[in-house]
Amino acid sequence: MAVVVNDKKLTDATLIVRTAANGIIVPSQLLIDARLRLPNVAAISSHQQNYYPLAALPGVNAEIEASTQTLNISAQPSAFIDSEFNLGDHRPLLLQAAETGAFLNYDVNYAKSQSQSQSQSQSQGQSQTNLSGLVEVGVFSGGGIYTSRFVGQDLTGQRALFRLDSQYTRDFPQQQATLVVGDSITGTSSLSRPVYFGGLQWRTKFSTIPGFQAIPLPAFSGTAAAPSVVDIYVDNILRLKQTVDTGPFTINNLPVYAGQGNVQMVVHDVLGRQQVYTQSYITSAQFLRQGSKDVSYEVGALRNNFGSKNSDYGQAFSSATVRYGVSDASTVEGHGEVMRGRESLAFAAAVAISDVGLLSGGVAASSSERGSDTQQYLQFDRRGNRYGITVRAQTAGPRFWQLGLGDDILAPAQQIQAQANVALGAVTNLAFGYLSQVNRGQDNVRAINAGLNFNLRQNGSINIGLLKSLTQDRSLSANVVWVIPLEHQSFLQMVASGQQGSKYFSTEYQQAAPQEGGWGYRARKAVFDNGGEDVGANYIGTNGEYMLSANHIDAQNNLQLEARGGIALLGGHVRTTRWLDQSFAMVEVPVNQPIDIYANNIKVGQTDKHGVGFIPRLVPYEPNTVSLDDARLPLSMTLDLAQKTVTPGYRTGSLLKFNAQQNESATLILFDENNKPLATGTRVYIKGNSAAQEVALRGQVFMPTIDYPADIVVRDNSTGIRCRFTIEMPPRAMNFPVLGPYICSQEMK
Repeated sequence: MAVVVNDKKLTDATLIVRTAANGIIVPSQLLIDARLRLPNVAAISSHQQNYYPLAALPGVNAEIEASTQTLNISAQPSAFIDSEFNLGDHRPLLLQAAETGAFLNYDVNYAKSQSQSQSQSQSQGQSQTNLSGLVEVGVFSGGGIYTSRFVGQDLTGQRALFRLDSQYTRDFPQQQATLVVGDSITGTSSLSRPVYFGGLQWRTKFSTIPGFQAIPLPAFSGTAAAPSVVDIYVDNILRLKQTVDTGPFTINNLPVYAGQGNVQMVVHDVLGRQQVYTQSYITSAQFLRQGSKDVSYEVGALRNNFGSKNSDYGQAFSSATVRYGVSDASTVEGHGEVMRGRESLAFAAAVAISDVGLLSGGVAASSSERGSDTQQYLQFDRRGNRYGITVRAQTAGPRFWQLGLGDDILAPAQQIQAQANVALGAVTNLAFGYLSQVNRGQDNVRAINAGLNFNLRQNGSINIGLLKSLTQDRSLSANVVWVIPLEHQSFLQMVASGQQGSKYFSTEYQQAAPQEGGWGYRARKAVFDNGGEDVGANYIGTNGEYMLSANHIDAQNNLQLEARGGIALLGGHVRTTRWLDQSFAMVEVPVNQPIDIYANNIKVGQTDKHGVGFIPRLVPYEPNTVSLDDARLPLSMTLDLAQKTVTPGYRTGSLLKFNAQQNESATLILFDENNKPLATGTRVYIKGNSAAQEVALRGQVFMPTIDYPADIVVRDNSTGIRCRFTIEMPPRAMNFPVLGPYICSQEMK
């Protein structure tokens, strides 16, 4: 019989059993399909299935309507199993195996300056030129990529090109991790300093799984008495609509802003009833979702004088950082460093205090030739939609050691930082800041700052800033910046600043170059101190970006030229392009006509005369769709228009091959021995092909596929084979040729 649950038909035909005691038992699968909780009683075996009595289900009533052979079930919301909705769900994707290829990025800068001075009424000038550049070479194969960067700071002088860094990187999406062999930066920690080094590194990389949220997002639970629609409001802004069935439900990973605030859930059911739920939330980058782990392990040698010397490696060391989400509201962290004769160990934690804020703190202990000492910190954060505050205090002993502190530098004795911001209305924000740092062997630092922001909507925004040093004999400095957005990615900016003995004012107009390609330019005029003029233009094209800048400041003329781009090598093809910092692909199409290429539904280029096209920007670890447009293809050809999906690794290349086929077709004109068109319906074959084409009016028959020389067989509808003949290659190549007339005489039997 049919089954209806809370006035909603579940099935048209299900075997229902009525017991001798007038009880009703139903299959377990029916309860599962209806999301009803299985009762805590023994199952009854019947008709090779497990059955349960409906009387054993709390909050469930049932009756059989004999006239319609329908089982009507009425269930309370508590009788249903919880529905769970995971927003932004994620899953590992199967990466496409990367081809073997390479790329080269370059950034070349030429600068010339000429100063002028007045000496005994004679104008004298001095000219300086400088040529500098940065080159990056990358080679990829399989799942890894090797890159090396070289820099030249003054190629026209004494300094030559030297190596900046080199590394081999391989990602492991299933482990959400990456391996780095070569130069890198140590992992970040609340009680450590990042340092450059050369060696091995294994660290977590959450971005290898698209959609994965390492930061815990709030979840909301409720109960629907009937099928309903749930509206989610975050800080009074509608962010989500979700349909739910009868019963309890949970919505995970609600899209909220970083900080803290309130989430309101409004449940509207089909009967017009409304339920309202409200809960607060706290989310921060300091947290990891429950059970998640973020690690960074390093072993190698410190890199000294990075950016100024070629391969200056120092002492060997090893370090480890582990962060773990104990719960969505608490995360712990451990960090350790070991060097010959030196070691340090740190522990920190961050905890969300409901409706109050985020409290974090930690302690580190070290031992070195200086002795043993500690460093500790405590921090409080509160971020709301109307105001926010951050206060951090840190102290360290004079003998404390950690990576990044030079042998002649001691850790600061005390650091106190405080920041606060408050919204004074819909268009005004006020911010304050305070910094105090007590150093050892260096000058102490103490300063306060304040800022005021006015959002003028279509008239832009005005920012007013004040800064005062409390430890040095410096006067109060102030600056005002007014940015006015204009049409077509352009804006007007006015800047005024001053302090005792100094003042400055400038006006600048800038038109940004569109990322899809085109021109951009700017012009600036400054007066008072550092007064002068500044003009510039840049062009973004498919082969790179080019910039020109010229200015006159304080009796000095400056000219700067810059070219920035890349070269890709893949599948035997070489293409010039913009700077390559993402994954890319080459497209092969066996046609000479230009074919438009679309990546993720955006036109990214065309194939050239060799049938090769370039796609410069693909999102790594995400499925990217690539398709072609055959609008410019001649009718004589058929193009493979099937959409291809590629999921590339980080900064790797993919080779996509599309098929095209030449349509060899022709129209034949067939006459009989009396020079009259063959009868309509006469069947025409190409030898070796069983598909028949029928003669139409005026003896014409269209052959959709024909290869030359072609053996033609003509059959009458009744008498069998009428004639045979061979067509050699047409006298001249053409699309859809009309051939004939051919005389088809009746063959003698």
